[in-house]
Amino acid sequence: MEIIKHNMKNAPKISIVMPAYNAEKRITNAIESVIQQKFKKWELLIVNDGSSDNTLQVCNTYARKDERIKVYSQKNKGPSSARNTALNLINGDLLMFLDADDTLEKHTLSILVSVFEEDNNIDLCIFAWNIIRNGKKITHKFSKRELRGNKEDYFRNIAYSSNWNIYSGGYPWNKVWKVKTIFKDGMIKFNEHVVLLEDRLFALEAIDKINKLKVINHPLYNYVINENSTSHSSNISTILKQNLYCYDALKYEYKYIEKYHNSARDIAQKALLQGQINCLWFVLRNFERKDILNELQIVINDFRETRFKYLNLKLSIKYILIRLRLHNFDLSNK
Repeated sequence: MEIIKHNMKNAPKISIVMPAYNAEKRITNAIESVIQQKFKKWELLIVNDGSSDNTLQVCNTYARKDERIKVYSQKNKGPSSARNTALNLINGDLLMFLDADDTLEKHTLSILVSVFEEDNNIDLCIFAWNIIRNGKKITHKFSKRELRGNKEDYFRNIAYSSNWNIYSGGYPWNKVWKVKTIFKDGMIKFNEHVVLLEDRLFALEAIDKINKLKVINHPLYNYVINENSTSHSSNISTILKQNLYCYDALKYEYKYIEKYHNSARDIAQKALLQGQINCLWFVLRNFERKDILNELQIVINDFRETRFKYLNLKLSIKYILIRLRLHNFDLSNK
């Protein structure tokens, strides 16, 4: 890889936001991956979100050695709150996110800064990534169509897609934003009422503020899948809660799109239907008890009132089967 030289005096400063909760076993790798960057003009803002292990002690040890590392601590309020705390404190020109489980490649910051130095009109850079599972690395790169995509393409494909990795997903960690652009007319915050997919809503709101984006096929981020984490749990009750949380997030997205980006309303409606199908299909396959469906009455009511939209063949078949099953349960006494 070509070594990129920067005029450090004029180079933009990167603010890296890292929420951390009970991450003592993993966060060292994340912090070290920032310290080892070839590009040195950065600040790392770590927000300890009420950890009960030694996460805070590990972070403070690094902060004492490197003044660019700033550690803040709060009661446990979730990653959205932790990120919002950091967003109020950043001093950089560019903004990116790094989870405490993950790492950056050695030249990540240098490559990203060069993108903004080459074209001052760019507001957002989206980059490829690696998925690390059980020690195996799988690289996710973009198709030619994705590389040519514009702002509207990315907005619509983040708002709804049968494959959430397409067009970068709504992930916060594979994107770098120009701070003055996305904070123009008020800072964007993560919705602290949303438990899952909160990053998608943030991404959609931020994309609405930009004019120009650039997509690069350099895999610069290592996304480490921890099989024991809540988001990758195999527990049936946990997965049910996750489905409900995801659907709740989709409703927030729909309200935002309906109000501020109405051209994507058709896409948002598809996303809602997809969320309803995923949630109800999981329940009908894994729970025999009728009383479980009573807990899902809001989703069921929304499903019954939602007009069918073709998503794909698999989801369409599930839609029909769910309709038949719900008719047999007849919870609404209609």
